[in-house]
Amino acid sequence: MWPLMSRRLRTVLILSLGTFWGCAMGGLQHPSHANNEITDAQDPVDVIWFPNPPYAVNRKGVPAGFEIDLWRMIAETRQIPYRIRKADSFEDLLEAIQTNQADLAISGVLINENRSKQFRFSFPTASSDLKIYTLDNQEPTAIKMLRILLSKQVLLIFLGLAVIACIFALPVWFVERKRPDLADKRKRHQLVFILQKTLLLSTDHTRHTRTRLISIGSLFARVLLTAYFTSFILKVATSETNANSGNQMEDLNFEILKNSTFAAIPGYIQTSILKSSGAKTVDCDVAETCIGLLQSGKADAILDDMLTMRSALKTMPPEPKVTPASEKLMTLFMAFAISDQFGKDPRSRIINDGIARSYYDGTHAKLSRIWLQE
Repeated sequence: MWPLMSRRLRTVLILSLGTFWGCAMGGLQHPSHANNEITDAQDPVDVIWFPNPPYAVNRKGVPAGFEIDLWRMIAETRQIPYRIRKADSFEDLLEAIQTNQADLAISGVLINENRSKQFRFSFPTASSDLKIYTLDNQEPTAIKMLRILLSKQVLLIFLGLAVIACIFALPVWFVERKRPDLADKRKRHQLVFILQKTLLLSTDHTRHTRTRLISIGSLFARVLLTAYFTSFILKVATSETNANSGNQMEDLNFEILKNSTFAAIPGYIQTSILKSSGAKTVDCDVAETCIGLLQSGKADAILDDMLTMRSALKTMPPEPKVTPASEKLMTLFMAFAISDQFGKDPRSRIINDGIARSYYDGTHAKLSRIWLQE
């Protein structure tokens, strides 16, 4: 009996020790796993950027700009450690995100359906308008005024004034010149006085019935001449307005695009639009280089967002002048690009929360006033 009980006791003791050891080891392993999660969460976020003003600006190697400042604000307030590096090109930036070689990309990356299949996007950070930009080929104001003054319509108006002076002013002077108040003046002064009154739609300079009838006739002639002059001015103003509006494209005219050479940055959605429509493109690395190609005549136009062009043009020579050649073609939305691997990290949700919060805590508006002039 005692041997049997001792065997049972040993069995119970062994099972109890095994259970205790298992619980002890499980308790030790669980904190270790939790510590690993905490350690992973504290790994610096690998941020990559490429110049694209005003979203990311290169200031002597130091990143700045609207999205850069927005990211710094989020990282500081949410205590997210990060390391940041500059990509060699925009295409390299996209490749780094697509292949999980970087966690987050900052360069005013446009939200696009095809891109969303390759990586993820954060909450939108900004929006802008897509426009076509060309050189301003309008005539200088002085030349334009000279061309108007030498037009046949203006010459006809001056001819009409000369006819009124000859047909109406001279007969009035010939009759009225012997009046006592004009007799003591020289003939030249008399003629200038009568001519002035005639051209100024006045009839108080006549004393005789015949000259008053002539003056009334000149009044109707001057009214007709004034009406012709007014219609000419309205026609010039209308044609100028139509010319300006006619030069503004309201949508993407693919036939016009085919006949132009565009300065374009490889990897941009705008570049994909141009190439798919059959337009010729000349590669450039940043917006300033594209503008330089346009101003030097190596490109005919640029298809880019309004905020980028407005920011880049401030750093370029004012002449030749670059202006929009189209209305708003479409609205573009920018965001942080997030790799698929980092998209599973809880910090990606924290970053989205930070962007969303910036819209209603005043941070987004403050940065917009600084970088976007809004």
